[in-house]
Amino acid sequence: MDHTNVGVIILTYNDWEDTLACLERVHAQSDFPRRIVVCDNGSGNEVADRILAGWRSLAIRTGHPEPVEVFGDDNAQAPLTLLRREENEGAAGGMNAGLRLLLYDPDCTAFWLLHNDTLPEPYALAALLRHTQDEKNIGMVGSTLLFHDKDLLECAAGGTWSRRTGTARLLDEGVERYALTDRKDIVAKLDYVDGASCLVLRPLVESIGLYDERFFRFYEDVEYGLRARKAGFRLNWAPGALVRHRAPNTGALTPMLAVTEEPDLPPVADYLYVRNRFFLLRRERARALPFALVALPLPLSRRMFRGQKDRLRLVIRAAWDGVRSRMGKPATLPL
Repeated sequence: MDHTNVGVIILTYNDWEDTLACLERVHAQSDFPRRIVVCDNGSGNEVADRILAGWRSLAIRTGHPEPVEVFGDDNAQAPLTLLRREENEGAAGGMNAGLRLLLYDPDCTAFWLLHNDTLPEPYALAALLRHTQDEKNIGMVGSTLLFHDKDLLECAAGGTWSRRTGTARLLDEGVERYALTDRKDIVAKLDYVDGASCLVLRPLVESIGLYDERFFRFYEDVEYGLRARKAGFRLNWAPGALVRHRAPNTGALTPMLAVTEEPDLPPVADYLYVRNRFFLLRRERARALPFALVALPLPLSRRMFRGQKDRLRLVIRAAWDGVRSRMGKPATLPL
């Protein structure tokens, strides 16, 4: 497998500037991929038009065909494609739309999934591809995610998932770039690959299917990693696949309760994190639910301390919705 078998999917929503910056970095890869799909998750027309215009200029400047704009479930096979969706379907729904499009191309045997606020270094794709052959049955390869403004890790490949509390914890978070944990030690602990930048191999997708869209956003990558491992696939890490991530680290979790530590996150982030954690725990380790529910007063007290009394009912509702499997896109919260 080489770069001529890779399809890139960049997920975006109402953000043309970061998307074009990400595209610049993908076009600058030492090994140019076979296909690039920008999946626009229901942005306004002005945003999508800016992405298309900027990408056309970039393609001309770098000697590639101009991108083609397609809508809905069109299965166009252009090398560069802006796939426009009518609604925001969350991270899972958006990535699935891109995967469905690329799966029509039998020569696409690997899919590099990127959030639009990532900035891959020039040899990131080459490094990911090198580590697809480390062992048999590799299904996903994770990147080294760095904070965008410092040489500290957001994570090495992904993280672990606690079978007692349902929390996801990032590996090597906050470690200096040149003090990484040994690759084999990271891989031995890895339960999931962070969805901000990961290489997914076609045999895995054909075996276990697409992302679970009930999560909408957050924890969909955790669930996918757990499902991959259950099916006998291995998760790997490419330390040299350096990708800077502009977003604040919304994956920073409390040691026990998987609620965001960021005091300025919008309410929907609190709701989805808590709801999706409880849903996943119920599905994977239902007998651990009583412990997680008994411990719920701890995140509630943290919100009281931060002056977020308005979040208390939200957190309780989120936990209850997760336990009751009330999933999907929240209808009553701002997105």
